Amino acid sequence: MEQNRVKAAMEKAADYIDRLTIHSEVNVPGKVVPSPDIFFTWDTERRSPNTHKLLYSYSYFTGVIMEGLYDIYEFDPEHGGVYYEYVKDYLDSMIRQEEDGSWVLDFERAGYVDCHGADCYKTAALYERFSKGGDVYGEITALLYKHLTDETYVNSAGHTPCLENMPEELGHNYCHGWANTPRFRFWLDGIYMLQPFLAHHAARIGDKKQLSLVQERFSWVAKTLLAPNGLYYHGGNSREDVCNFFWTRSMGWYGMAMVDVMEVLPEEYLEERKAALKLFVDGILKYQKENGMWTNLADQPATETNRLETSGTAMMSYIILKGIRKGWLDETYREAAVRAFVGITEEKLDEDGLKDIYMRADASGKNNYELEKFYRTDEGKGSGPYIMAYSEMRYLTSLRSPSGK
Repeated sequence: MEQNRVKAAMEKAADYIDRLTIHSEVNVPGKVVPSPDIFFTWDTERRSPNTHKLLYSYSYFTGVIMEGLYDIYEFDPEHGGVYYEYVKDYLDSMIRQEEDGSWVLDFERAGYVDCHGADCYKTAALYERFSKGGDVYGEITALLYKHLTDETYVNSAGHTPCLENMPEELGHNYCHGWANTPRFRFWLDGIYMLQPFLAHHAARIGDKKQLSLVQERFSWVAKTLLAPNGLYYHGGNSREDVCNFFWTRSMGWYGMAMVDVMEVLPEEYLEERKAALKLFVDGILKYQKENGMWTNLADQPATETNRLETSGTAMMSYIILKGIRKGWLDETYREAAVRAFVGITEEKLDEDGLKDIYMRADASGKNNYELEKFYRTDEGKGSGPYIMAYSEMRYLTSLRSPSGK
């Protein structure tokens, strides 16, 4: 990849990210989060407690945007303080002070519903990353961890999630939806919403049982949802009962979950996960297009209804780049990841924003992956992974020599 194209893409991406977040006059967390009538511009579903009683500012795609910004801060803490403060404003806006002076997560403001399912827990991973131990962020993560893992915890619907919503036949993966059981109980999306949080918190407190369960869950996915073509089904109940679509973003969620949990898994689990990561990347790369992108349904040709899609492509770039940086993938994969990032930036990013982000698809067994109305601009499920991929590109470009060799 020509270095002038990479440099131009990085500059273009940096400008976009700042306009969307820290320099935006609209996307101000301290103003958006407390109000049910104001929304982040990337929230195209306009979710709030008044209209959809779950996933308000606690929604997973806002959490992914904020994690991407936190990644930028972690890359360069000396100069990234503005990103840290922006994310802190978001997290703090969902916290309220009790009469005794303690600070707690405001469930109503956060739109957190303990009986909904996997999606409600994504932002918990960010609280976990933010915590230095013994602070309000740590108290919130401990509470949410308890909701997921404590056999004595009964949620607001009268159920115990870790006893009723993580069946053995799903490899002890959590069912995707708890209040309303979907056709396919497990979706690839859900493993990203839950497992990075559980793994990182379990590693911090030394919970070997949960780390073992994290490993079991990933092993179940690798054995159950891998298709003969090297791709992964969007969801399933068993090896014989799967949602027979290869949605690039759902595979991206799975791959992102892998590289995020591998940071903290015990050494004895890593060889299996590294082999699974390589198998995943080798499979998906067979379907990468010449310009570096993937179509919404990865195994199908590009059409007006199955477009080259931004969110899934950004995820693949992030997965591969992080895998290389951590030493789990070798350098031969770098070019594909860079082509993906540059391809998105050149093809899908302009003055109007980041285009062709597929808003939603459910693992119902029907083709709801090719609806033109679902292709959006600046939708959080695409902008967030794009920011994460940009952060990994920062690591890559900072480590390379001026000659590009």
